[in-house]
Amino acid sequence: MQADESVMPRDSAPAQRLFKRQLPEEAPVTSSSAALFRFGEQCNYRCPMCSNTGEAALFFRPTDELLRRAAVLQHCGFRRVVVTGGEATIHPGFWTVIEHLAAASMVWDINTHGGSFGAAGFAQRAVDHGLQRAIVSLHSMHGATSAAIFGTNEGAHRGTIAGIDRLVEAGVEVLLNCVITRLNLTQLEDYLHTATQRFDRKVAFKFVFPSTLGKGGHWPGIATLRYHELRATVRRLQDLAAHQQLRILFESFPNCVLEIPEHLNYGRATFGETHYLDDASGDRVYSMRHIEAELSAFGEACLRCTALRHCPGVSLAYARQFGVDELTPFPPRSRDRIST
Repeated sequence: MQADESVMPRDSAPAQRLFKRQLPEEAPVTSSSAALFRFGEQCNYRCPMCSNTGEAALFFRPTDELLRRAAVLQHCGFRRVVVTGGEATIHPGFWTVIEHLAAASMVWDINTHGGSFGAAGFAQRAVDHGLQRAIVSLHSMHGATSAAIFGTNEGAHRGTIAGIDRLVEAGVEVLLNCVITRLNLTQLEDYLHTATQRFDRKVAFKFVFPSTLGKGGHWPGIATLRYHELRATVRRLQDLAAHQQLRILFESFPNCVLEIPEHLNYGRATFGETHYLDDASGDRVYSMRHIEAELSAFGEACLRCTALRHCPGVSLAYARQFGVDELTPFPPRSRDRIST
């Protein structure tokens, strides 16, 4: 690994010491950079595995403060932001901020549950004001399961489906974000099949191993979920996607679990979020790769893995709870052995 991506020792865990990448906090802002821009943790869904903090002070950022933060990003040279929350679309100043971004010739993507986009004209208005891509949370195509994971009711599930329909009709690039839980684990192949029928291959799919950070980390649906439980499911999803020519991606899965050495973890940085606007002060931006590296860990055996450069490892919280013995490094390829 290069010097700026060195793996440094950190904590201790069962059986193996833990290591993590050490990347610089800062990264240059270029014409292709995009900053994660949080509107606050407000949300009208109550997902039990939510990774937000749940702190009341972080719910609704005042609109004037959001406008100030947008100006900070513009001054830093950003021409793209990724709008997120909570659920940014229910913020009372949502359109005020979006119109400000458009006036500054800044385009935007969004992380959303999609429900607001089902309203007449909402998706087209967003496109007219610079929306290009949407990551929409949808964890099941079964109404009851979806409602349970959203922490709401089946009406909310139908609202998200309608929102995806409108986004697709408006020409937005849509990526469906499916967090794997014990509630939807046995439904994932049906999820791929049914969603493809509904949206006619106009969406891509991302399957996410859940994070236990934040207020939802102790929810039984994710608290004890292990990578080894998902290996067979992942293989079936990959086979189904190949057979039906679907685009599927994975987030927070070690490459050895996916059995794909060259797979690029589709986290925030791979989506294109190069920077994070400090959520406390709103004055400083950090490298997204630095933040992702700080929250992840590897075992000593991973140092021998030929996929180390691409691999996200596991979350530091997961490593401390379960260890890293599930990680099995890829052996050197023959040409690697010859070259060394």
